[in-house]
Amino acid sequence: MTRVRFCLHVALWSALFALFLAFSIPTVGPAARENRLGPVDPNHSTDSYLSGLTHIRNGSQLFSSLIDTLPHDKSLIIFVSTESSPSEFLGMLMAYLSWSLDVRIVKVRPETLERELAAANSSSIAGFVFCSVKPPASLTGGTHFGSEIVFVPGEALGFNR
Repeated sequence: MTRVRFCLHVALWSALFALFLAFSIPTVGPAARENRLGPVDPNHSTDSYLSGLTHIRNGSQLFSSLIDTLPHDKSLIIFVSTESSPSEFLGMLMAYLSWSLDVRIVKVRPETLERELAAANSSSIAGFVFCSVKPPASLTGGTHFGSEIVFVPGEALGFNR
């Protein structure tokens, strides 16, 4: 009786394994032939988002390299538009990529940007990121990441002196 149970048990698990293979091979096989299996780039997801919204290739690495040059004891202020969901998403993405810094996301309308920028006048600011928000003409020397993201170091307003 025990031998029969063992054989039934092995037969059941063998059948289940055969079903697993039968259903997975049509999906896994073509992916393996197209070389989509293998090591994944650590910035794959964030690069995909940045590429879709700003058409920047390797944007995560470019932005992270820029963030590494900033003083880590200062804050990064990210301005996003209250009228644009993609702007807010880009702001959150930039905050994610700036994880080693203290980050503040400020939602602005075009008419309140100057006032919010003046309120940030402090020596504790490492820089500003404008996500789908046009920086004021008074700010020069910014780094553009596509047409939607502009980074301006705090020195542009006389900060960090």
